[in-house]
Amino acid sequence: MKRHALAAVSALAIAVATPALAQQDPNASVAGAPGATQLTTPARQQSPADSAAPVPGAAAPLDSQVAADPAAGSNEIIVTGLRASLSSAATIKRQAPQIVDSIVAEDIGKLPDNTVSDALQRVTGVQIIRGGGEATAVLVRGLPNAATLLNGREAFTGAARGIALQDIPAELIAGVDVYKTATPDIVEGGVVGVIDVRLRRPFDFNGLQIAGGGRAVYSDQSKKWSGLANALVSDRWQTGLGEFGALAGFSFNRRIYRDDTAFDFISNCVTGPTGACLTTPPFGNSAGQGIGIPDTVGGLYTVGQRQRLAFNGSLQWKPADNLEFYADGLYTQYKNRIDTNFFVGLPKTGVVTNVTTYDAYPALANGVTETNAYTLSSMQAYQNKTTTIQGDVGAKWNPGEHDVITAEIVYNHSKLPNRNLIVDTSFNAPTASYNFDNNGTPLINIGGVDLTNPANFTLRTLFDNHSLETSRQWAYRADVTHSFDGGLLSNFKFGVRYTDRRAESQATVSTPIGITNPVLLSSVDGLATLSPGDLVQGRAGIDRFALSDADYLLSHADQIRGIFSQPAGDRPFDPNLAFFDSEKTYAFYGQAGYRFDIGGIAVDGVAGVRVVNTVEDLEGNGVSSRENYLNALPSATLRAKLTGKLQFRLAYAKTLTRPNFSDLNPLVGYASNGVTGGTGTAYTGSGGNPGLGPIKADNYDASLEWYLTPTTSLTAAGFYKTIKGYIQVYSAIEPYQGQTALVSRPRGVDGTLKGLELAYQQFFDFLPGPLSGLGAQLNGTYIIGRNDDPINGGKQRLVNVSKYSYNAVAIYEKYGVSARLAWNWRSSFAAAYNSGGLQAGSVVARPTGQLDLSVNYAITPFATITFDATNLTDRVYHDEFKGLNSATGVYSTTPRDTRTYDRTFEFGARFKF
Repeated sequence: MKRHALAAVSALAIAVATPALAQQDPNASVAGAPGATQLTTPARQQSPADSAAPVPGAAAPLDSQVAADPAAGSNEIIVTGLRASLSSAATIKRQAPQIVDSIVAEDIGKLPDNTVSDALQRVTGVQIIRGGGEATAVLVRGLPNAATLLNGREAFTGAARGIALQDIPAELIAGVDVYKTATPDIVEGGVVGVIDVRLRRPFDFNGLQIAGGGRAVYSDQSKKWSGLANALVSDRWQTGLGEFGALAGFSFNRRIYRDDTAFDFISNCVTGPTGACLTTPPFGNSAGQGIGIPDTVGGLYTVGQRQRLAFNGSLQWKPADNLEFYADGLYTQYKNRIDTNFFVGLPKTGVVTNVTTYDAYPALANGVTETNAYTLSSMQAYQNKTTTIQGDVGAKWNPGEHDVITAEIVYNHSKLPNRNLIVDTSFNAPTASYNFDNNGTPLINIGGVDLTNPANFTLRTLFDNHSLETSRQWAYRADVTHSFDGGLLSNFKFGVRYTDRRAESQATVSTPIGITNPVLLSSVDGLATLSPGDLVQGRAGIDRFALSDADYLLSHADQIRGIFSQPAGDRPFDPNLAFFDSEKTYAFYGQAGYRFDIGGIAVDGVAGVRVVNTVEDLEGNGVSSRENYLNALPSATLRAKLTGKLQFRLAYAKTLTRPNFSDLNPLVGYASNGVTGGTGTAYTGSGGNPGLGPIKADNYDASLEWYLTPTTSLTAAGFYKTIKGYIQVYSAIEPYQGQTALVSRPRGVDGTLKGLELAYQQFFDFLPGPLSGLGAQLNGTYIIGRNDDPINGGKQRLVNVSKYSYNAVAIYEKYGVSARLAWNWRSSFAAAYNSGGLQAGSVVARPTGQLDLSVNYAITPFATITFDATNLTDRVYHDEFKGLNSATGVYSTTPRDTRTYDRTFEFGARFKF
């Protein structure tokens, strides 16, 4: 695949110099004010077609690529479809004062991908983490610390700092802007950038718009059908009181998915009565060392039923040409029923008859055989829900030709009630053999017992947990802009912002509850069920097995509690896991836009400072803390227009990200490791760190951008960041109740992040006939991220940062067909550190790629049929324990996880009139 991608780059680099049929107007305005400016939309927001308008006299592109605007006259060309989307995105990037990459919906209800998170993976420098049938995390230049905005306003989910982007339906979105450099008017909070999701408004359209659509989705691993539907109605009209506009949007998405995982857990030696490692066979090697054997080995089927519901509305009123009022609202609801079907082998609990080791690592086992093997199955039933509301009212006033005054009030509220019940069941297998490394995946063979018969399984352990997070925020802001007709200053802008946020979180600690009088799984009517089959496509040797039914657990919780001699009702929250945080911020910014010429080269930019005071009041179980810190965040940008098509940028900014509220909790929740596998310690624990401060970064950026035509560009960017107090979670051994516990805490570390980004896109209009509909997008990123190791000293790779990543997208758009074949790839990355055990302590993911396809056909100007497919290559994820063990200093590479995911096939239709 790499060789093919390089060949494509070579061919397309030759094509980039070929003249295209349309030239971009360098004075074209951005398709809508960038959300970060927090301004309302104009009376008629410019369409993507307008931003791509050619100079008079240019020849028209071919066929369905363009359409004449009858209202504008025959000399104006309007680019439509995916070309318009790419043209509008290029215009935003070209004209914004920041370094920004954008995605623009080519039509109502159609981003280039089906979710915001999935669409962002195509952006240069953006990587994603997948799970649960979607992109679960978005990483900008390798890090998750990007601020998330809705129409330029801060947005969040629960007690987190950012919003879950996958909760925002793609059908309601006009575009997404990824700001990689900051200016003072952008809300603070993103060390690596800002992601601004722009929703539609009624003044975006000329008049009445009615649109909608739906899709049916088949997932091959879960073997289930799902579906989604959306609708939007918008109109604007003139009255005696001025012009009014109203918009209402709706989206419903139900998705059934399945993720499979086979795993080796951390390795520890078998200990004797004194606690020392046994060194005699089969538990010791020829060198007299105790052999590290995985505490557990097994697999899990994660079957989810996810449902998302969203409504958004927008009202706009212009009583006069220089005055506008608006109100927006967004409601999203997320429900997820997750059934995790666990199979857990315990290779050290039976009568061990043989242990084999790796040739290169004689102190680590690669296989175990045993008799009378104690083994577990476990059903983990989760019922998760999120409700998020954002509402705002605001005004924009132009008191004079050069002045703009805006003001806005925003309210956010988010609530996350979650619960889960887990029941472990056990059996003793006459024989069991475990191969911990069968081509990177564990292979398990259980003999002498029927795994599908619930009469062979005994109820053993209950975990009964629930949690509640709530968060609300009021935000107030006002901005004033004054522009100048000529001279050094192009504009001056200043503003103020005040926020008041309250975040609360309570939860139960995950404590195992043993059964007093064990009963068979088959003895409780309705409790038994069977897992799915063919774990990780048969690689792990595990098929179907008996365990508790998730629906029964959640609907008969009190009956299950009675079996385990527990009282009815939910367990009380653990005070050590509760926090109540109040946060107030006071911000002021001032910035000036400037312009001048040097030797005929036009130079412009923005310079200024944002000053933010943060006041935190944190309360926990009998403890409290107060933080008050003031930060000045200067920034400056410079753009030199070297030619009409080539421009160079420089940017500097100081940024900060505040710690998550949960990171500041001073208390620790502990749980016994129990019989389901340990870490070499009696307890595990997790807690916060009240000493954490904000993450601060000094950011230096440069870019060179070459825009040949509205849809042809070649850009390069470089960046360097010094980061202070970057927050990552580390585990370390701590004493607890006279024994040891492996406790995970967030810690602030210093580091650097540097890299290069290259991007190229073009439609090959110069090719003859049908071939003129071909186009391509290529982008690649090179990143080096290092931070101090707070546990072992020295340096280590920043978590989740891949050194290399790229996208290669083939496009075809002609004769009503719009198609994209997209390959996304990233190199290996560090997933976690300090896992414990005798094997390597770092978890490193192998390189991974995914191929997706999207095809649309416009059967009429008002109706389009669609087909989408994801994960066409049926990718398999692997990660490994890799590197040095912190205690022994021995280097090793041994398998950890193998994961497989659904391939999806979607059939749908959209309409608009």
